[in-house]
Amino acid sequence: MDKITEENIQEKINLFQQMQQQAQALTQQTSQIEMSVNEIERTLNEIEDTNDKSTLYRAIGSIMQKVDNVKQLKKELMDEKETLEIRNKSLKGQVENLNVQINEMQSKLTPIVQSLQENKNQDVTQ
Repeated sequence: MDKITEENIQEKINLFQQMQQQAQALTQQTSQIEMSVNEIERTLNEIEDTNDKSTLYRAIGSIMQKVDNVKQLKKELMDEKETLEIRNKSLKGQVENLNVQINEMQSKLTPIVQSLQENKNQDVTQ
């Protein structure tokens, strides 16, 4: 990270805010993925004891399609769940790294901003 000076403080504050927004967006994505994983788990639990003689339908967009192969459906759901879990782990790692960078930047920005505010307050009182 570049050195923070009085000349580039606004640029660094803007970058800091962008990083916070990015961390928030990634956190929201992880929450959505976790909800999808939970939904898949509930679905798998519901169809656990079904066989190919059972009639199941799967929502595809705004229509329902009859499932011809229950084993294949279970496999697809397990694969989808695994893919989502991998993606979620990756996103959580990104959030952790971003939070470390945010904390580092905040520790560097805070004293400079406080110093600038103190200088501004001294100028106003004089």
